[in-house]
Amino acid sequence: MSVTLKKPTAIEQTTAKQAVATLKQITAASKPEAILILEVQGKVIPVPPTAVKLLEKLLDEMALGNSVEVTSVSQELTTQEAANLLQVSRPHLVKLLETGKIPSKKVGSHRRVRRADVLKYDSDLKEIRRKGLEFLAKEAQDMGLGY
Repeated sequence: MSVTLKKPTAIEQTTAKQAVATLKQITAASKPEAILILEVQGKVIPVPPTAVKLLEKLLDEMALGNSVEVTSVSQELTTQEAANLLQVSRPHLVKLLETGKIPSKKVGSHRRVRRADVLKYDSDLKEIRRKGLEFLAKEAQDMGLGY
């Protein structure tokens, strides 16, 4: 599920600035594990701490005039969702699954990939790239190439 909030109006920006300032004052004075209680139109609404942090971030972005998108995150991804997360094509992702570089399982005729496995692959790949760049930079310095 995904919800996109369009660019806020000037009035919404001002209201968001006031709301986030008040919310930050309240959360700064409370324990991190405390549940915030909101009262709206005479009804009490308990809000867990993680949702309060999300609300703070949402209001911060609105106050800056940015559009905001909230998306739910599942633990298992389709091949297309995993490809989107890695910013690669679906056929490339399928090759990664077939070669075992990213573990997957079959559900009927469809593959499912764990989000944690996709993120681990991405992190490992970035680390390999970083080490390669460090090596090349050191070689260039050793050769006096001015990099």
